[in-house]
Amino acid sequence: MKRNRHSWYHIVLAVVFCFGISTGGNGLAATPPAEPGEEYLVKEDVNIITGLYIREYSLSRDGVVDFRTARQIIISEYNKYWNTVVHTMEWPLFYWIDEDRDGTFDLFVDQMVEGRPEDIKPYLPVSEP
Repeated sequence: MKRNRHSWYHIVLAVVFCFGISTGGNGLAATPPAEPGEEYLVKEDVNIITGLYIREYSLSRDGVVDFRTARQIIISEYNKYWNTVVHTMEWPLFYWIDEDRDGTFDLFVDQMVEGRPEDIKPYLPVSEP
């Protein structure tokens, strides 16, 4: 079955919404820090269903995840060993940061997905009336 582009968009928004609810917020930072290097990387997750490649980091290098990024997957394919290989956007779409390391993350979105700090804004839930 072939899905149209809007269906994927809705799936990604649902995942982000659920991630946002489960991670809450702890007083938003102005902007998240730049994405750390490989030496801070704790875990990677390629989720073909949501279309996101998520990387988790420990800024203190102690294994406690306090920073996450998610890039949009553009192409997913298999190599000759049947391992999944993905091509993503150059810059993350979403950033999560837990500044006080209490397990509560603030979520940011790069509205233009170009990595410019001025485009990275807090992703705030719509308040109920």
